Amino acid sequence: MKNFQLPSGEQEVPFQILNEKGIDLFIKRDDLIHDEVSGNKWRKLKWNIRNAIQSGRDTLLTFGGAHSNHIAATAAAAKMHDMRSIGIIRGEEADFNNPTLRKAQENGMKIHAISRSEFKKIEDRDYIEGLRHRFGSFYLIPQGGQNHYGVQGCSEIMSELERKYHRIFVACGTATTLSGLAMANKAGSHLYGVSALKGGHFLLDTVKVNVRKAFNDAETEETIMDKVHLLTDYHFGGYAKVKPELIEFMRNFKNETGVKLDPVYTGKTAFAMTHLAKNAEIKTNEQWLLIHSGGLQGLHAMEEREGIKFYSNC
Repeated sequence: MKNFQLPSGEQEVPFQILNEKGIDLFIKRDDLIHDEVSGNKWRKLKWNIRNAIQSGRDTLLTFGGAHSNHIAATAAAAKMHDMRSIGIIRGEEADFNNPTLRKAQENGMKIHAISRSEFKKIEDRDYIEGLRHRFGSFYLIPQGGQNHYGVQGCSEIMSELERKYHRIFVACGTATTLSGLAMANKAGSHLYGVSALKGGHFLLDTVKVNVRKAFNDAETEETIMDKVHLLTDYHFGGYAKVKPELIEFMRNFKNETGVKLDPVYTGKTAFAMTHLAKNAEIKTNEQWLLIHSGGLQGLHAMEEREGIKFYSNC
């Protein structure tokens, strides 16, 4: 893929709550990989697009919500590679003029909204065949890029790391990124996935399934999963929900570190990380890594919806 800044840097930042515990905090700046295809979205798309090109496909079709980072990134990536793109959007009430969908359309994506009940069928083989009859030949990328190629791309994060970290924190929506990290965790870091979803306990099973498919060995699976932890109490009411406590935390984090977080994924992940540092028994001289998986393109839409400016005071 073109014009990407890789590998993304690891930036050490001051953060008082962790520093007082003897913890050095680093941030993997995947959000800076590219302006429009940043973070784990680029990593999930990388091998999918290569496979699409090798398969002779010139159209990408994928799924997402009206403010989906994945939809925005797929549209931009397709345009870069002179490919067409189709976005199937959850909810007939979707506003095609919101910042995310407007930008996707500017990048050439054809947007089609479907009912929420129909959207539940997007993993059914017969439904996909119906889409092929409707739209013609296309390369299918699942919602959120959650397939083998997405996991493969996310696993490459670990090979880029400049040092061994005691604990690594990452946001979880589909567990694709966490799965990739787990499979490539040769240093044996403790991996913490923070669910952006209410009721996200199933995400740990998703990681187990992906690991099992990759290694097909019970002992290897047990060794890998022993280092994987899922934190499910930091969703702040559910996916894309926010509360004043989260907004205040994000602003304080920006003031201390100079790094903006998004309220859907990385803000909640950093909050969970901080809560763990406050309440768990931590050895001194630990080095922790927060993976900044992007998501900042959705800030404007969230601000419009909530009627606030997340960083107006920063």
